[in-house]
Amino acid sequence: MIQRVQTIYLALVFILIAIMSFLPVVVFNSGDVVFYMNIFRFEGVNSLDFVGDLPNIWALPIAASLLAIISAFSIFKFKNRKQQMTLNMIAMLMNFILLAGIFYYSDMVAKMDAVTSAAKYDVAAFFPIVTVLLLILANRNIRKDEKLVRESERLR
Repeated sequence: MIQRVQTIYLALVFILIAIMSFLPVVVFNSGDVVFYMNIFRFEGVNSLDFVGDLPNIWALPIAASLLAIISAFSIFKFKNRKQQMTLNMIAMLMNFILLAGIFYYSDMVAKMDAVTSAAKYDVAAFFPIVTVLLLILANRNIRKDEKLVRESERLR
């Protein structure tokens, strides 16, 4: 059945990652210019002279896209609970890769000479932590369903 609690958790994971794609993740200052990093690129760097020195953040959109795809695909694997839990574990791994990438690239930019202040993490930078918690809750409810099915089969 698709109308289970873990479906809501997995849908929230998908929605949070989709929202995260449009919000700034990390904000930097370079003199009077404020620029930020989102999942896909750096915004507001057109007037800066060190644009060519910024790192290529190609790993972030790949990890975010895979995370969203896996969580959406996991919703429809409700008939195979073991496979659904495996997909959720892979989504958690992608989540940690996304979180590590965000902190790695923001630290790399913050260490540049032209950046005048430390990186300020926006609300979207903490979405991967929330999605890990949602995936843990989804796996817990999948295990409850599996236990319930096993107990009902044993009673037959």
